[in-house]
Amino acid sequence: MLLILINWIYIFISSLSFGFLLKKLFKIDNHNFTIHHILGLFSITLFSWSYAFFFPLDIVFYAIMNCINIAGMLYFKREFKMQLNQCKISWLSFSKTYKFGFLFIFIIALAMSSVAPSIFDNESYYIQTIKWLNEYGFVKGLGNLHIFFAQTSSWHILQAAFTFPFLETNFNDLNGFFLIVFSFYCFQQLYQFKSTQKIDQLYIGSVLIGLPFMIFFINAPSPDLPVFLISQLLFYLFMKYFNKIDYSNFILILLLTIFLCVIKITTCVLILLPLILFVKHYKVLKINLVKPIVFSLFVVGLFLMKNVVLTGYLLYPLQILDVLNVDWKVPTELIQLFKVGTYNAAFDYQDLNSLSTYQLFIAWITSFKFNGIINIIFVVLLVSFPFLWYLKSKEKSVFILYLIGVLNFVLAWVFSPQYRFFFFYMLFFAMQICVWFFRKEKIIMLFTYLSLLLSLVPFLTELKLSNYTTIKKTNIKTSLLKPKNILQPNVNSSMSADFEQHIENGFHYNSPTKESYFWTVGDIPLPAVNVKQISFIKEHYKIVPSLRTGNFEDGFKSVDSE
Repeated sequence: MLLILINWIYIFISSLSFGFLLKKLFKIDNHNFTIHHILGLFSITLFSWSYAFFFPLDIVFYAIMNCINIAGMLYFKREFKMQLNQCKISWLSFSKTYKFGFLFIFIIALAMSSVAPSIFDNESYYIQTIKWLNEYGFVKGLGNLHIFFAQTSSWHILQAAFTFPFLETNFNDLNGFFLIVFSFYCFQQLYQFKSTQKIDQLYIGSVLIGLPFMIFFINAPSPDLPVFLISQLLFYLFMKYFNKIDYSNFILILLLTIFLCVIKITTCVLILLPLILFVKHYKVLKINLVKPIVFSLFVVGLFLMKNVVLTGYLLYPLQILDVLNVDWKVPTELIQLFKVGTYNAAFDYQDLNSLSTYQLFIAWITSFKFNGIINIIFVVLLVSFPFLWYLKSKEKSVFILYLIGVLNFVLAWVFSPQYRFFFFYMLFFAMQICVWFFRKEKIIMLFTYLSLLLSLVPFLTELKLSNYTTIKKTNIKTSLLKPKNILQPNVNSSMSADFEQHIENGFHYNSPTKESYFWTVGDIPLPAVNVKQISFIKEHYKIVPSLRTGNFEDGFKSVDSE
């Protein structure tokens, strides 16, 4: 916990320093502590992303980043002090109830970040994606080695900037830091609600009620947690500035939307929010379009270049605009395997052949345990929300968000209706309904404190997550905090560090031991992929991975096994 706290201080200083870059570039007149740090994290992401095309995010990168941090602290010395002072003022204004709640979340996040991760995707591709970034940067055709490696969320790029791979302890705690920063914002808005009585502030403050669920996403760099939280901030700002907006707040909404999209492309429907605001307030915003357009094109360019390098496709996993002919292009068979697997995961890997849409829906809402329960709750919220909105709100901006939520679910249904892809809207629906019926800050705080107590469950007993999710063939479970974790965090993987060396068509690779699941790799030396996966793809698709040259830096390609 102590080492993680030190790393959080480093992330804090870095995001504070980098936060001035986007704010100065777009002249954003918002001095909120949390928003500043989110913009700082976005700036670091873009810097790391650009750097990784040419070099690994290794000790040299960390040295350069530290120089930028120091330069930023010196150049923005006055603004630096002002940010810290405003944070202090907000903290002093909090009641004892707020202070205790925030410190409770701080300790819980710190403790949870210190135990072994329990997220399946952490073992299948989070760890390895970050290792590749730290040791080689972006590698051509990496998706040929393991199709999951082709995703490389910008959140993993950001985590790679704070992992410190050259130290004995590799950090994996970005999500814990982000939860702390966002929690501060929630308490700020709850405090301000007592004087303004604006229902939107009560809504954003109520987001912490979802902590018992979100806590499971803390100890791994899951992109889902920032999506859950940043989306709520985006919705709040959209409602707040729907009727009247200036350039500064429009740019802020645009930047948050872009950040969300590059963290998880499944949130791309949210790009409608800044577009709606732009059309509605065209006369006010039309005079300052050059910078946001150029910036948006720059980020889109980074996204397309990343896809091309990792897969050979511009819009991976979509194969439209397949105009490039490169030798590292991921075969269609592997992309189809990824798509089918991702879709079937939402239905508990049931046989979906010959099922009608109605039968698919029934299979979806009756999915295995936790997934089915979440799906049913979401459907109830989706159906009931417009009626409750008519009775309790009638705010046009809220209904627009609802319609976009319906569109988001339709798209999720087409590609993969896993709850992770629409939970952020489920959180929005639930918290809006909550504040419609309970318009008292004290009641919301009571619910928040009950949620804080429920968030202790993972520390009191080990939960075998395969009993609650679709990944039933794994033995992943939550870990209890041990005395040694007070100083040093646990390792980044819940899997065994044992591995075997294999050779396939002259390609040498490392594989986890036999008790591992098909897609999992864990934290073993590069290049790593599960031998079960290699054997399965070889048997069914006659494809095996191979080096493009004799060096890992030059990337991978797929070749025929026969």
